Amino acid sequence: MGDAKFTKADGCLAMFFAQTDLVARIGSLIVLLLGVASASGQSNNLLKNSNGNEGLQPWIVSGNGSISDCAGLGKCFSIWQDGFIYQDVDVSEATAGAFAVFIGFASIEEPTQEARLLGHPYLYGYFMTAGELRKTTVLSRPNGQEMANHPSANGEWVKQYGVFKVPEKTGRIRIFLRSGCSRTASSVSCVSHFREPGVFIFSNEDEARAFINTYQ
Repeated sequence: MGDAKFTKADGCLAMFFAQTDLVARIGSLIVLLLGVASASGQSNNLLKNSNGNEGLQPWIVSGNGSISDCAGLGKCFSIWQDGFIYQDVDVSEATAGAFAVFIGFASIEEPTQEARLLGHPYLYGYFMTAGELRKTTVLSRPNGQEMANHPSANGEWVKQYGVFKVPEKTGRIRIFLRSGCSRTASSVSCVSHFREPGVFIFSNEDEARAFINTYQ
């Protein structure tokens, strides 16, 4: 009878440890899933319709811009002469101090023409305050770095990007895709293409630059 009591106690103890282990495993899984969600949240593109599948919505167009079919790559944004397109995204003021990545790919046509007639596509940006657009303040204008990387051959796509610390009071971020053509260039001789533009937010610069290396 004593042996029976011990057997029952051992069984209860084994069940207790099994349940404890199960709870620990579930807890670990929840932590892992939260970590994955957090990581993916950091690398979400803030732009809408970055692939052009919905036409130019909600991009704002200045000058001559449209959606084109870029061979083997799907849709792309095409901009002629000195035109440009841009899009605003709202961010929380808590984003201040984080790092914004402006990124995309650019291409030109007809590199055999005179250099002055070719497109010089580049990315450009604004960090702005929130609120009614006509009352907003531009806090800084992120540019430079690799945001004007220039294609050297017809059909070549180059990655353009920059990493910038988000200023205090930022409530809106704007990205421009600009053709870089001369004002006097004709729409036939000067066209720049862009694809997969993006604005991404990261908590530190190392994460931002690691992301750039894998962006495609």
